[in-house]
Amino acid sequence: MLQPRAYPEFVAKALVLDNDPFEAMVDDDNPWMEGFVLVVSVSLLAGLALAIGGFLTAATLPDPNVMLTALLQGWRQTAATLSLPSTSVEQIITEVWAIVTLLTGYAGGWSHLLPMLSVPGMALVWWLFFSVTSFGIARAFGGSGSLNATFGATALTVAPLSFLLFSSVPFATVSSALLITWSGLIGYRAVHVAQEIDWRRAALTTLLVYAIAFVFILLMGIAFGAGYSAGGLR
Repeated sequence: MLQPRAYPEFVAKALVLDNDPFEAMVDDDNPWMEGFVLVVSVSLLAGLALAIGGFLTAATLPDPNVMLTALLQGWRQTAATLSLPSTSVEQIITEVWAIVTLLTGYAGGWSHLLPMLSVPGMALVWWLFFSVTSFGIARAFGGSGSLNATFGATALTVAPLSFLLFSSVPFATVSSALLITWSGLIGYRAVHVAQEIDWRRAALTTLLVYAIAFVFILLMGIAFGAGYSAGGLR
């Protein structure tokens, strides 16, 4: 049964690795649906906070085109001093700047609302990836939990996103490394509870999930770099 009123308590207890919320999610009559709603709720609030903070921050900064002009002028002066070619690098700076301003909302317009879509989207993808991958690895290590129960417990890995509520304050940021590390610790506890395996195998399962994700992201980055060097973003 969906119990959104208990989500703040679940999140708070998950942040300190208390067993209660994990057991509650595993024992729920519909763990994957409860997990889905929890992931969407927490990530949507985090995205809203980022959108508000991005809007307020952008309102206090100069026009992004003015900032880009200053960046390009700085590069041209550096290139002239060091006798470096500047044209190709200027193109890269311009394209990277366009992406950065879009993702941060600095570009204005509808870009301010992008975090409300991107944060829940990434949170859902990570939840699905972590749940399925950790389930497979944990079962290989002797785990006995179901995939449904794993979906419920691992949904609590979004708990650290609650810290992004502070991002609604202009120029306030939350360390990505902190969010990733804390989410990993919660993921470890989720695997430990949902699969009923000892802490060593639960920890190894979590590390392997992160290793697989790192390799996948690395391959995606290499593919993107190869595509870009071949004339991408034109």
